[in-house]
Amino acid sequence: MNKKQSVIIIGAGLSGLYAAWRLRKKYKVILLEARPRIGGRILSPSIGKVENSNIDLGPAWCWPQLQPRLNNLTQTLNIEIFSQFTQGDILYETFETKIQRYGGQSSHSQSYRIVGGCISLINRLASELDTSSIHTDTHVLSINQQTLEIIACRDNKDIKYSADKIIIALPLRILDQEIKFQPSIKNEITQLWKKTPTWMAGHCKIIFIYETAFWREEGLSGEVFSQLGPMSEIYDGSPETEEHYALTAFIGLNAQQRKPITYEQLIDACKAQLNKLFGQASQNIKDIHIMDWSTEHFTASEIDKKTIAHHPQYPAAASRTLANENIILAGTETAIDHGGYLEGALESTELALSILQQTTT
Repeated sequence: MNKKQSVIIIGAGLSGLYAAWRLRKKYKVILLEARPRIGGRILSPSIGKVENSNIDLGPAWCWPQLQPRLNNLTQTLNIEIFSQFTQGDILYETFETKIQRYGGQSSHSQSYRIVGGCISLINRLASELDTSSIHTDTHVLSINQQTLEIIACRDNKDIKYSADKIIIALPLRILDQEIKFQPSIKNEITQLWKKTPTWMAGHCKIIFIYETAFWREEGLSGEVFSQLGPMSEIYDGSPETEEHYALTAFIGLNAQQRKPITYEQLIDACKAQLNKLFGQASQNIKDIHIMDWSTEHFTASEIDKKTIAHHPQYPAAASRTLANENIILAGTETAIDHGGYLEGALESTELALSILQQTTT
């Protein structure tokens, strides 16, 4: 068994990394992450050789005027933000197969994006942690609520951990699906977990990369709303560097509707829709990135795969602690005011750290 830790954090997404970053100077902390990478639902591949030319396949927007925690964190970490491009007309594709063009104000005129993609937050937080404290490819299987012993699997081998305190920064449905507790969690609590949708779990994003922003040249913002699909919403997703340009789209089909469709079929349908919306210039595609979050095991539970893709409403958590407050829940699904946003991930972590401090003094 590994030696006993002060705090073990399960989940190295934004909530987990932020918790470790906040605790790093006071506690011996390790993070256990089932994926081979850190970041959780934040995924921002680079699309060029220039630094910060990243696109966001997970969350993309922030609103500094409405999200004080995220705004303060980006400033503290010296991470810059830039305005979502919204200059130009918006296209609407209706059931009557008509494409209508409007010059009204975009609903994203007050939206911002993070330079280098949201992964900049993840990388900057991780850079200030001891690299040996982050254990990826480590799938937590069980937790003993009495001894605070953790059994995890890495390289097909069971590994034991022990802690004074545990912070679980996972979506509640994933927590319920993946981790077994001894003794078992009360049914009324697990039922609430099952009723709490996982943010991003039903979404599928597709991003088309271009050498030029042809839509801007036509006086268009790149913003599209469609009743026909398969893409229901499209936005200008170009990185701040503008080394390349991008159109980012949400697929309007839910996870069950997408399941029988191959990626090749989906891409062909999306390209046909782009051609109808923007013309031949839209077919000069440099690269395509697609992420169906419903297919990622540690994002979408079986329940999530059967529900529609929209921004969920989160119920109030019955309890944010287990095992006499020695196990504390975090993650955006447990936030009180900003569930399902990056701000919610930070909010929930601050609540968790407040509980931890109160129970260790």
